[in-house]
Amino acid sequence: MLDIHSLAERAANRSQPEKKEVSKPKPNLKVQVLEFLKAEGPSFPVKIAQGVGRESFFVGAVLSELIEVKQIKLSHAKVGGSRVYYMPGQEEQLSILYEYLPEPEKQAYDLLKEKQIVRAHETTPVIRVALASIIDFSKPITIQGEKAWKWYLANEEIKPEPVREIKQEPPKVQESQTKIVLEQPRIVQPKVQEKIIKEAPKEIIKPTPKPKVTKEDIFANEVEAFFQKSNIKVLEKEVIRKNSESNFVIKIASQIGPLEMFVCAKNKKKISDQDLILANQKGKNKKMPTLFITTGEQTKKSKDYLEKVLKGFMIFKKI
Repeated sequence: MLDIHSLAERAANRSQPEKKEVSKPKPNLKVQVLEFLKAEGPSFPVKIAQGVGRESFFVGAVLSELIEVKQIKLSHAKVGGSRVYYMPGQEEQLSILYEYLPEPEKQAYDLLKEKQIVRAHETTPVIRVALASIIDFSKPITIQGEKAWKWYLANEEIKPEPVREIKQEPPKVQESQTKIVLEQPRIVQPKVQEKIIKEAPKEIIKPTPKPKVTKEDIFANEVEAFFQKSNIKVLEKEVIRKNSESNFVIKIASQIGPLEMFVCAKNKKKISDQDLILANQKGKNKKMPTLFITTGEQTKKSKDYLEKVLKGFMIFKKI
């Protein structure tokens, strides 16, 4: 049995109101995102959303707002369709993107990092295209009228040598000595008039010029016939070399809606990996997937490169 003291204590406890826990307000999402980037460095949107524990939709909206007010920056290079967000001052940490770069862009990265400044004439066409593509790591400059690229972390004091001006000495004026020349009296001889018999001009018969025969671009016509047969709409056309190479921009109907693609068409017996690299770079510059159309066969090296490096970025089609 309970005594009276125990009953009184129970009654007193029941009469007291229960203490409620006061929930702490959640910190501002912008502040969370900025603190995460400051601590972790350049990051993908999915990693940021996981780090702050919020939905990707809301985090994406905050990232766009921070980009607009220039509190954070966005990489040009993409990894699996996603770019990297980072804070000003974290540019050096962008080297995490290196392992995701295609092979030509890795070569361009290594060359520029070593030399700090690379002129156009110092490298190959493939590397020149790659240098122009790695915008996160290269700054385009002009040296004495020639295109060049500068390493993005290079000291601002590194500048191309100025053109030296060659000073020309004024021509020396030689003092001329005055010579006195005595003129002799001129003897005027009578002129003998000669009769000149002019021959009648001969009629010149000019050969009739043969009309120029313009060669029809059979290869480009074959490619366009393929587009028409496949219900593909041509938006742009550029003939690089008649009956040899043409570029197109096309529109294809897909399950997710209309899709624009860059097309490199080459009439060539053997397609090398260099052909694929150049075509892929042109497609990347237009920010479009690439369709490579040809009448020829791929080399073994070309097949390996397409499978290992360009898979998901390029479609190869023989017609």
